[in-house]
Amino acid sequence: AILNYLLYTHLIFTTLPLVFYLLFKRKNRKNKALRVVLFYILYCIFNEGMSYYLQSIRSENFIFLLYAFTIVEYSFFCYFIFIILPRSSIKKLVSFIWVSFILFAILDILYFSTNKDLDSFAIGIESIIIFILCISYLVTQLKGSNSLIIYSSFNFWVVITYLIYFSGTFFLYLMTNSISHNGSFQKQYFIINISFNILKNILLSIAMTMRL
Repeated sequence: AILNYLLYTHLIFTTLPLVFYLLFKRKNRKNKALRVVLFYILYCIFNEGMSYYLQSIRSENFIFLLYAFTIVEYSFFCYFIFIILPRSSIKKLVSFIWVSFILFAILDILYFSTNKDLDSFAIGIESIIIFILCISYLVTQLKGSNSLIIYSSFNFWVVITYLIYFSGTFFLYLMTNSISHNGSFQKQYFIINISFNILKNILLSIAMTMRL
């Protein structure tokens, strides 16, 4: 019962950032960083809808949706960081990391992945990279600007959203391959994963109320 409640709550909360965008940021749609986050939100809504449909018909194509989400989600974040970072040297590093991970993820899916449910190793690498990029951005911003201004900015809240989300799910994904057939773990996995997804959508909604 709890799992079903969380699932339906998650599906509803997936659309919450879009609602807040329409309420607070619709007139600022030319802002590049905002547009990246908007398209990420739209992709998440599409992905959740497709996931629900493919699972309901027990389609084997569901696994490809999981693989694609890892790559697309990572690409959205890297592009967002690329846009908001001020230094060109760091931007070049982000571009290199971006391309390198995509190549790694594709090779992992084609040749190395043995789990038919989730590419947890690639997600673990994705989480580490995003965590490092988030910390790097925050350190750079806090050193060079007024802290109160940073805390009330859209970019800060988006970065914090990713940082909290991937920090919370990192070890969960790493354990998936080893104990994925444990029924008790599967229930805990879905509860934790859905809970952090709900939190992610709440934080993205808050970001929509902040200044650009």
